[in-house]
Amino acid sequence: MLKTLARAALVACALSVAACAGGARPENIAASVQPAASFDASHQLHEALAVRNVQGGSDTNPLWMSNISDEQFRAGLEQSLRNAGLLADSPALARYEVVASLQDLRRPMAGLDMTVTMTVRYSLVPIGGGEPIFDEVVSASGTGRMSDAFVGVERLRIANEAAARENISEFLRRLRDRVPAATVAPVS
Repeated sequence: MLKTLARAALVACALSVAACAGGARPENIAASVQPAASFDASHQLHEALAVRNVQGGSDTNPLWMSNISDEQFRAGLEQSLRNAGLLADSPALARYEVVASLQDLRRPMAGLDMTVTMTVRYSLVPIGGGEPIFDEVVSASGTGRMSDAFVGVERLRIANEAAARENISEFLRRLRDRVPAATVAPVS
């Protein structure tokens, strides 16, 4: 009887640990960039950015749902900017600062395939001050499928990471489309 209770307690502990929610992993948030989508040395944003501020994220409560913290999103964003050739070697060398404000993270409570939608406002502000050269809200979704992970909290983490990765990828696409390659002199 005592052995049966001990085994049951051990199984319950193992299941509870296996079902704990985990936070996003920055290496899974980072957007991979195709060579054609990178910003080459002639582009005005090449190695010109530093991430000044990321806000709006929240830490994961292991007993509840997976989240994305400011630090996790920042690390993924910085790696993405590095992958695209946009991150300055040091903040002192940057000409523009990136501000990212996580505005919304819509997550399902349960499901076989879980889709998360993330909304982030990105601004690029000149280091010396002035008007942003880019200021847009980006919304993107990512899905964690049953084939990705059996445990629901893992699928949700995977979906969070996919939504963040897609959001950053869309931000980079919009930067490429909306910010001219050459510096444009201000109109007087």
